[in-house]
Amino acid sequence: MSSIPEEMLAARLYEPGRVVIEKIPTPKPGPDEALVQIAACGVCGSDVHITVEKSQYLAEYPRTPGHEASGKIVALGDGVQDWRLGDRVAIWCGIVCGQCEACRAGEENLCDHFKVAGYDWDGAYAQYMKVPARCLLRLDDRVPFEIGAILSDAVSTPYHALAVRGQLTPGERVAVFGCGGLGLHAVMLAKMLGALEVFAVDPREKALERAKEYGADHLIRVGEDLPPYKQIREATEGRGVDVAIELVGREESIEEGSKCLARRGRLVLVGIGRIRPKMPLIEPFVAFSHSILGSFGARKEDLRNLIEHAANGRFDLSKSVSDRRPLEDLNDCLTELYEKKGDPIRIVIQPNGDMNE
Repeated sequence: MSSIPEEMLAARLYEPGRVVIEKIPTPKPGPDEALVQIAACGVCGSDVHITVEKSQYLAEYPRTPGHEASGKIVALGDGVQDWRLGDRVAIWCGIVCGQCEACRAGEENLCDHFKVAGYDWDGAYAQYMKVPARCLLRLDDRVPFEIGAILSDAVSTPYHALAVRGQLTPGERVAVFGCGGLGLHAVMLAKMLGALEVFAVDPREKALERAKEYGADHLIRVGEDLPPYKQIREATEGRGVDVAIELVGREESIEEGSKCLARRGRLVLVGIGRIRPKMPLIEPFVAFSHSILGSFGARKEDLRNLIEHAANGRFDLSKSVSDRRPLEDLNDCLTELYEKKGDPIRIVIQPNGDMNE
């Protein structure tokens, strides 16, 4: 590690609120670990919860947040195989046990002992990050670092919700409730997965305009005379949609989603809110074999699939990176996201400047 500095810049969270940008010792990889020079880390809404919003608390402080990252391997611990110095990587943000029922079933995102980067172990708002080698995925040279970073959460979360939990198949119809960053990617992914029609539902005109750019076929503005589910029913001649995905955690949109389902329709809940939505009427719910499904995060396999799709040009994420900022700007970025200034899709932090070759 002779070329690696003894100290690095990192964003340290000592309590909910602002992070402190300071120099700390550069970590050294232990057995089965790699040291990654961070090229990009996406600023996520969950980062806002543990910082400026002060709505979530970590089990241990201080902590370096940041869980949506990519970079290059610069050091390897003992026992690491199949990786070399200089390899480009995306980081899957979970440490899992590999032994529990969920892990054995291939659903490691539901591991009984799941630990998340930036929450339970130091994350990627730093120049370097120590990462278990099993959390690394090879990042194709055709995928820029900032895209590799946002694939790991902002894109993989709606992908898992649609492809795995929602079991979306070509020719089906989809409604996306909430067209922020995750929702826009849900629109794009639904089209990639072969959706016949995609309905974008949001109260904001700008969000709907963006959704159209991402491939939405129908724009449903919340607050118009007809509620969203009736607009969807009218547009589908009463049939409804096969998959509705809810990404904001609001009581109203969950209820609307349950009312717009076709026979055998699936409502997939991704947004989290402290709410108690009403159950749909039981008779049509049972008679039409509707399902309500939760969806949490994504599996490592999902991220691997998305890297391949991105490398092969299956979708275009060039509009998704709203800004690229240095680590020193992180507090401003978190505040801007919290206050929705400029309505960014994804801000990306580059702790080491632009590392794309």
